[in-house]
Amino acid sequence: MNNFDFLNANPQYRSFSKDCIDAERAFQNSYDSCVKLVRSALDAAIKFFYAKNNKVAPDNLFDMIENANLDKNLADKLHYCRKLGNAALHNEQEFSKEDALQCLKNLFAFVNLIDNRQRNFKTCAENILGTELCGIKLNTPIFAASGTFGFGEEFADFVNLERLGGVMVKCITLKPRRGNDGVRITETPSGMLNAIGLENPGVEKFLTKILPRIKDKMNVIVNISGSSVEDYGRLAKLLDVDGVAAIELNISCPNVKDGGIIFGTDEIQAAKVTQAAKKNTRKPVIVKLSPNVTDITKIARACETAGADCLSLINTLMGMEINIHTWRPTLGNITGGLSGGAIKPVALRMVWQTAQVVKIPIIGMGGIRSANDAAEFFLAGASAVAVGTANFAEPNITMTIADDLIKYLKSCGLNNINELIGKVKFR
Repeated sequence: MNNFDFLNANPQYRSFSKDCIDAERAFQNSYDSCVKLVRSALDAAIKFFYAKNNKVAPDNLFDMIENANLDKNLADKLHYCRKLGNAALHNEQEFSKEDALQCLKNLFAFVNLIDNRQRNFKTCAENILGTELCGIKLNTPIFAASGTFGFGEEFADFVNLERLGGVMVKCITLKPRRGNDGVRITETPSGMLNAIGLENPGVEKFLTKILPRIKDKMNVIVNISGSSVEDYGRLAKLLDVDGVAAIELNISCPNVKDGGIIFGTDEIQAAKVTQAAKKNTRKPVIVKLSPNVTDITKIARACETAGADCLSLINTLMGMEINIHTWRPTLGNITGGLSGGAIKPVALRMVWQTAQVVKIPIIGMGGIRSANDAAEFFLAGASAVAVGTANFAEPNITMTIADDLIKYLKSCGLNNINELIGKVKFR
């Protein structure tokens, strides 16, 4: 008997893996049910095959098999499954053990072909997208941005977490936070406003309950926030543990000890936070820059001088929405952070400007929704990119971007993503 359980190891196969496994189990009780499930699994698997090869699928299964450019022997096997499957669906005959077993074998041959091609594609991806950032090996230079991806495990059914460069997990503070009251998210043209208020379980629960579950599944980048310089130092020290790949400093927060000045809008404050974190951890320190400044390059240079290993930019832009029927602000916090496609031109400009004045790597983010968007950030000087708001609309968007980025690099005749970085032309 074949074993389809290996399909569960790859979330990309979820569209057909369950029917494959159920068909194998049904073989023990009902050959008719087994054949029906094989037909259902084949339908989903062939559609997956077409999607991964960027081909438009014909309307019926017969034409799908005929136009899939499969080996004739395999195509005949799939037609056999289709013929028996149709008969099973219409209760036209009863099936023998041999009929059902042959259907399972034929289906197994096809999903094995799919898996082998995907593995070869992954190898290609590792070669062309594989890179390194601050000493961290990346299978792809594509991260999931903090606040849009939970702790990563929530997306495990949609994304191959190991294939991501890493996950910048939900922001962590010293103590648990419940976040802001009232409406916390509202959609805007080509984006969204959020005023979540850094809701999180606190560092202790993260270290004892969450990190043990996720540390072996991906590169874990812990985004941290505090209300004083000392908070950042304490958090960095607590998170200097196995399973944490790097720390990202969210400096778009007020320093309560210095009259509420935002860390990220003042180069002196930004440098102090960076120094506090660096002093207390052996992990790479990534500083996430705020766009709500007059000159982002001043902040960038200050962080680099203070010892930052990497910069990520940009964080959200401050925005507001008013309900014209109630005449009140939509968000309970009045203002919120604007993200999504609308901010991409601003983010891209700031990444390019920053890349001109620092030597440390940059992770570009802000409105990335496609491989084309990502390519722009690499050309502007980013060494990696992070996808944020787009994850809400398309949970598997990071994988789509990775696949399409490979095709783009090949079309440019490039052998590795690093050949694209900073290559924007002005003449």
